[in-house]
Amino acid sequence: MSVLLMLTLLLTGCWDVKEVQSVNFITALGVDYVKDHYVIYAQMLDFSEISRQDTPSNTGKAKIWIGKAEGATMTDALNNLYPASQQRTLWTHVKTIVFSRSLLESHLSETVASLLRSRDFRYTPWVFGTDQEMGQLLSSVSLLNHSVINSELMDPMEVFKQYSSIEPIQLIKLINGINEPAGRALLPSITITDEVWKDYNDPINLVKLNGAFCISKGKSTGFMDMEHLNGVRYTSFRKMYKYPLTVDMPDGSHVVLNIVDSKSKSHFKIKAGVPVAGMKIKARIHVVEVNKESSATAQKIKELAQIAVAKEVRTTFAEARQKDIDIYGLEKKLYRKHNANWKRLSSGTSNSLISKIDLGDVEVNLKVVHATSYKLSDH
Repeated sequence: MSVLLMLTLLLTGCWDVKEVQSVNFITALGVDYVKDHYVIYAQMLDFSEISRQDTPSNTGKAKIWIGKAEGATMTDALNNLYPASQQRTLWTHVKTIVFSRSLLESHLSETVASLLRSRDFRYTPWVFGTDQEMGQLLSSVSLLNHSVINSELMDPMEVFKQYSSIEPIQLIKLINGINEPAGRALLPSITITDEVWKDYNDPINLVKLNGAFCISKGKSTGFMDMEHLNGVRYTSFRKMYKYPLTVDMPDGSHVVLNIVDSKSKSHFKIKAGVPVAGMKIKARIHVVEVNKESSATAQKIKELAQIAVAKEVRTTFAEARQKDIDIYGLEKKLYRKHNANWKRLSSGTSNSLISKIDLGDVEVNLKVVHATSYKLSDH
């Protein structure tokens, strides 16, 4: 027995393990660049917020703390947060990173490289851009006193599945627009609004998507608002769940549709040295609403919807090209499929090649799916 007692002295223990309530878990990070230095905003939640993420609470509004620090480099700014943090601070649970417009236009590559070199940050956080004041943005809450972890800022896919306006992306996807020679990433832009939901008569600040920044060659090449991104939804998302489209019928009635599971392919033809991109788009249509007096037929809905989708694709291309934004990522396809032409056109310039690319045929093939109670004749 005495031998066994002596052996227990050789056993290792967990003397250096920290209780979760004794650690600062950063859940979201905002990064701004002001004049010549970095400004970071770290969002931290009450630990009870994390534990109640699956269940609404009636204990009052969510408790959110925002830390702010500055530094000549990104690492300096992170280090300057620690002295007043009281406890050990961990970045491994960061779910979202938000970049300011000024940073996107100047120091995005250095910032991402610095974050990943720290080894505390993963490749999986959701990423956004913004024009909003960062502290105010990270202080926004969620509805029904749910945990902030259930907000669109932290979990954007839930809203995207119901309303596929702008595809959320993770940090690893953003890197494509930084490191690849002809890469492009669409970075969702967020703002806050108090115009939609209220707590009795008190407005509530909530996150809202308002457009996208086009990231190419390590920086933002421009911003497109929601209204001008219609064509992107049919051509650029890995998966588009559904998005509404209203079609005006010849008799003056309106048909509301959901475009579902849009898929696209693009190809190039070189005409007189100019790359001409062609697109083929396939999707399904769910009929959502039809006026009782409407003479709409399935065939007519299909024809008009195909015309509307093709028009939106062309309109988005023209508006983006005017701003020198490669909204459809066509340069990357040219780089891969016609590399010699890409090298010829990109020689001597670091700008986007979209001004040297034309859009040719846009073929749209939609299939009407009678997913509602509306009875539509085929002809």
